[in-house]
Amino acid sequence: MKTRILPVVLLATLLSACGEEKAAENQTEVPADTAVTAPALPADAPAVGTPIANVTKTAKDDQPKQDGEYTKLDWEDLELPGQGLEDIIKKYQPQIDAIPEGDPAEDAVMDRMQAELNAAPVNDALDGKKIKIPGFISPLEVDEAKGMVKEFLLVPYFGACIHVPPPPLNQTLLVKPLPDKSIGMERMYEPVWVSGTLIAKQAHTDLAEAGYQLRDAQVEIYQDAGETP
Repeated sequence: MKTRILPVVLLATLLSACGEEKAAENQTEVPADTAVTAPALPADAPAVGTPIANVTKTAKDDQPKQDGEYTKLDWEDLELPGQGLEDIIKKYQPQIDAIPEGDPAEDAVMDRMQAELNAAPVNDALDGKKIKIPGFISPLEVDEAKGMVKEFLLVPYFGACIHVPPPPLNQTLLVKPLPDKSIGMERMYEPVWVSGTLIAKQAHTDLAEAGYQLRDAQVEIYQDAGETP
């Protein structure tokens, strides 16, 4: 009997390697010299593939969705109904289950699922909205003199684009924090809250394609409401 496909395992085996170029309209290019070499993980870093949902699951359902001028989003909000990661997996899982182990037909089904994941559409209704969302950092550029992260991809699971392949297009945000509104390099392994203006415009980076950009962004270490720093 085949094991049900878990999203993170699926991403690690299906998605294209980090940095693969994809043609797209209305695309923004990020200079190649912003790339950051993947550092060794510290002992207290989350396990590679840890989803941000494992961190935020302790948050109370009755927490307000509004934080000042920012609306708190879940990662599912970035997807369109019926076209999210879980929806695509559920669509193809029965086909995969029906194919005998080792049958070449399984590769063809997996390829179709990969193509659909890589083309997952963004939610244009969120364009221009001021939002706040938790996630993990995949650094693109750092200011070594100040010890700060200058630019990064915000992703829904730890190690994406560096230690494991990237998430779908609509689950990747290019973030450019405001001056002095980012976090120190020594804390970039921790989950963070990021707030800013969401732009539904694709951007290319050396690590991955991003379906969204977050401008005028502010970054802080993740905390649930009422949690003591």
